[in-house]
Amino acid sequence: PAGLVSRVVPADQLLPTARALADKIAANPGAVMRMTKRLLREGEHSTLESLLELSAGYQALAHKTADHREAVMAFVEKRKPRFQ
Repeated sequence: PAGLVSRVVPADQLLPTARALADKIAANPGAVMRMTKRLLREGEHSTLESLLELSAGYQALAHKTADHREAVMAFVEKRKPRFQ
């Protein structure tokens, strides 16, 4: 299995850093996170072309959600989004 590394931290900061990242990820809309996980899994055995096509489809679906509307409004109003 492959993994992703976004940064390297000292050993004593590993757990707090991982928890902060997990909290940040968990604050995102569930449906979008599921799509992202699927894309990451597909990336292991798909072509770039098929991944871009799948990503475009997921993006079109995500743009139709209430969470997307909330994200846009939160950005316009300069506040944190409150996802469902």
